[in-house]
Amino acid sequence: MIRKSELTKDFYKPKEAGALIGRGPRTVSSLVRAGKLEAIRSDINRILIPRDSGAKLLEQSGLLLEDEDARRDAIYARASSHEQKNRGDLERQVLDIMNACEKEGLDKPVIIRDTGSGLNTKRKGLVRLIEMAKNHEIKRIFITSKDRLTRFGYEYLEELFAMAGVELTTLQEEENKDLQEELVDDMISLLASFSGKLYRIRGNKKKKMREIIDSVPEEDRE
Repeated sequence: MIRKSELTKDFYKPKEAGALIGRGPRTVSSLVRAGKLEAIRSDINRILIPRDSGAKLLEQSGLLLEDEDARRDAIYARASSHEQKNRGDLERQVLDIMNACEKEGLDKPVIIRDTGSGLNTKRKGLVRLIEMAKNHEIKRIFITSKDRLTRFGYEYLEELFAMAGVELTTLQEEENKDLQEELVDDMISLLASFSGKLYRIRGNKKKKMREIIDSVPEEDRE
């Protein structure tokens, strides 16, 4: 018997998956070809069995021991600037979520507070949240609104968390006035970033043109 928590790899080779149930790799490959076992193909076209499929294989063989779900809930709060943080925006978000979930309760919630633009995908808190999901440490994520998690590409993160078996819960869909003002700031930052890149590109072109002109002898420039 094998506990689900003992399946620590994201993907298993047919030989490894077969060993879980005391069978050979051919048995696993046959199940995949018959459509009875979900699998993916690697870059070199090799069969890989996802962790969840490995668990189903064990369950079908009567060899799976279900663990008590040790995963926790997560509360994620983000402030765009230290000014917002100092105004208590982070704590208000946390409090709003805890009040909204008072009836159903939160399971040993881990609270992640982040400070930075919603355009920044490398925020420490966001990176930590993704790592916790990948490591099967959390089961639900609570945010006050979608833009707290990210300004763009929310659907991709939602799908990423779903693939890790993590439910993403949003308290409200509409932005309040403060969030609308923050969006304006983010758009200004985005435009400034593009403008800076455009000026650098133009500057590089002028520099290269000057180098070409300078490389031509003066008597040949006429």
